Amino acid sequence: RLVLEDKEKGAVVTHLDVGVGISQALPILVNAAVTRQHTHLIEQPELHLHPRLQANLADVFIESALGERRNTFVLETHSEHLILRVMRRIRETTEGRLAKGATPVRPEDVAVFYVDSGPKGSVALEMPLNERGALVKAWPGGFFEEGLKEMLA
Repeated sequence: RLVLEDKEKGAVVTHLDVGVGISQALPILVNAAVTRQHTHLIEQPELHLHPRLQANLADVFIESALGERRNTFVLETHSEHLILRVMRRIRETTEGRLAKGATPVRPEDVAVFYVDSGPKGSVALEMPLNERGALVKAWPGGFFEEGLKEMLA
């Protein structure tokens, strides 16, 4: 029987007692932890997860890909939180501020693409990151600007 423990509250629950996002993330977490040198294709791994958990999921992918497991992840995501965590980890790596035990990430370890529709079908635009974990060119369509617009309106 699978049980989950809320370490802050000390509550033990099953996957049926928590949000559907945890149930959907569980297979992703297990596969990231047990596979080696495997390619994982995952559509919207952040679905139904709290923003903090979306960011934490990025750390799982980083460790599984760049740690001893050497997995590859191809992720289709709409999660600004997931992408921002990867960008933060690149910045922390470059600045030497990465937490002890955390896996370093460099720009060359990550490939970010924006898929847009073109006149002849979908087009994948590479969105390179620099050593500060920032986009080298502006994100098309205002993806990262939406949150800022909401705060300033």
